Amino acid sequence: MRGPLPRPGPYDTPVSQTARSAKFVRCARGAFGALAVAATVTPRPALAHDLERTSVSLRFAPDGSFVLDVSNDPGWLTLRLQSVPGPFDDRVVVFVDGHEIRPTSVEYLPPPAGRAATSTGAVATYRLRGQLPLDAHTLRWYYGLVIDPYPLTVRRADGRIVVEEVAGDAWSREIDLSGQFTRTAYWPIVLLAGLLLAGVILRLRSAGR
Repeated sequence: MRGPLPRPGPYDTPVSQTARSAKFVRCARGAFGALAVAATVTPRPALAHDLERTSVSLRFAPDGSFVLDVSNDPGWLTLRLQSVPGPFDDRVVVFVDGHEIRPTSVEYLPPPAGRAATSTGAVATYRLRGQLPLDAHTLRWYYGLVIDPYPLTVRRADGRIVVEEVAGDAWSREIDLSGQFTRTAYWPIVLLAGLLLAGVILRLRSAGR
């Protein structure tokens, strides 16, 4: 297994040095302000972990597409994003086989209607969607806003579930992605279309006679 990636950012990606440096600053700045935000959210003594309520779920489909849900306490998340401005997808990194995979869409899902933002169990979620190459082998994950440990649940396309405990402002361990994606077989469709076309041609010839 390869050694651990540099902390806190995956700056061996194919983006420019300027972009890599900017993302490093945005991600790293997030961790240093977490305790200050924790003190702002509540007047009573509390651990950041009590306030962050972080959980991450990554679901893969057989075609290599994925849905990534990053959930946090809504009040804590709002203050964190205000203290470290910028798009949410700049705070997370999906690092696959030595390259960063950027999401194709980002959607904010607020707590369910009718539930107070501070109620027990109410979380806000950023849902990111994207596409992995079908020959993807390994994944490393990083979330730059948090400082405390949180669970990362990976649901593979073949039904296997991997639960990784990520140490807050740190990389996940290397997670195996191999063997779960399948390429669509188009030859049965082509064969069926050919048979149908041949049948139509024969009927037209018979009618012409």
